[in-house]
Amino acid sequence: MALWRNVRFGVSAYLRNRTIKLSPRQRDYAWRDMANQDSLHLTYREARHSDYDAVMNIASVDTFRDGFDYLPAKFHQWVDDPEAIMLVAEAEDKVLGVNVCIITDGGASLLSKTSRIASELRGKKFYAKVMEEFDKTLMILNPGLLQLERHGTANVDRPYLLKYFSNRKDICLLDVMYFQGTSNEVLDSLETKDVLPSSPHPPVVPYQPSDMARLARPEFSQQILVDNFVFVDWDKYQLSASNLHLFSKRGVIIVVDTIEPTAKSLSFGGSYMTPRGRVYHVDVHCRDVALCQAHIKHHVGRACHEYEGMITFCVMLIDPCLKTTSKTFCVESLKLVHLPRDHRYVCFSFMERVRSEPGKPRL
Repeated sequence: MALWRNVRFGVSAYLRNRTIKLSPRQRDYAWRDMANQDSLHLTYREARHSDYDAVMNIASVDTFRDGFDYLPAKFHQWVDDPEAIMLVAEAEDKVLGVNVCIITDGGASLLSKTSRIASELRGKKFYAKVMEEFDKTLMILNPGLLQLERHGTANVDRPYLLKYFSNRKDICLLDVMYFQGTSNEVLDSLETKDVLPSSPHPPVVPYQPSDMARLARPEFSQQILVDNFVFVDWDKYQLSASNLHLFSKRGVIIVVDTIEPTAKSLSFGGSYMTPRGRVYHVDVHCRDVALCQAHIKHHVGRACHEYEGMITFCVMLIDPCLKTTSKTFCVESLKLVHLPRDHRYVCFSFMERVRSEPGKPRL
């Protein structure tokens, strides 16, 4: 971990001198026309807690993820996290962009989490330039970072975002559905009737370290997962005992079935506040209808016991065949309201975007 701390502590000194220069003829344009300016100097530095308001002003938190944006809840956590690299781009002391990547899997992978730029600078060419400079910065700070396996996700409805990632390899598709319910009404529904099928179904229980033996069997990875990856609030990780321990420390709820000798399902849950209220993410890894419903019920019931008022459940499935039955279950059995905001995301890996020679950035 010393390597990653050195990256963080070395960022500020280098980035204060990094600039992007556009052409000379637009120097006098207004701020709202900055994307067309001839000479715009962006300096890069590590984000600070005091940048929160400025970042929120450019982050489109009311529309990103349909208003269910995680950035307000995660910002301060990422500033302090030694495995998160969050940079801001600014000109004349005005924050105009932010980019977040996270070192995962004990230093084996680099996750491109999110990037936002101010509305006056939104333009595909400018965005590509900012992303290139960000990668150059990472390369100069520590060339080894860009040798890591790199991951990202993108909405399939926005394919233009994918062109910024060279050497991209698509891994899988993720289906995401949104449901809403008031905690006391959902609990009443759960307590007044059995919402699961009448036939016996395998119980699902909170994960214990001893369960790793059943999850580590090759059959689980081959039959349930995609290349031994799990997704926690859409972020991709290798399935490992160390990662599951890390998730537990961060307050993620992990649920597994009791099937022997190889488990058949695994799920993750957690909550954060967004501009549109509380979100509870439910990430289900299984191929069986009854098990999928048992996992969803467990997380919905737990969330409604823990939190009061309206909760939005963001249900992610790695098996698209379970989407229709899961939607019906949430609406008819759990009495949740389905929000017409279903999305499909592509998870992909990619090599570095930078094509210039390491150590010789274009200023």
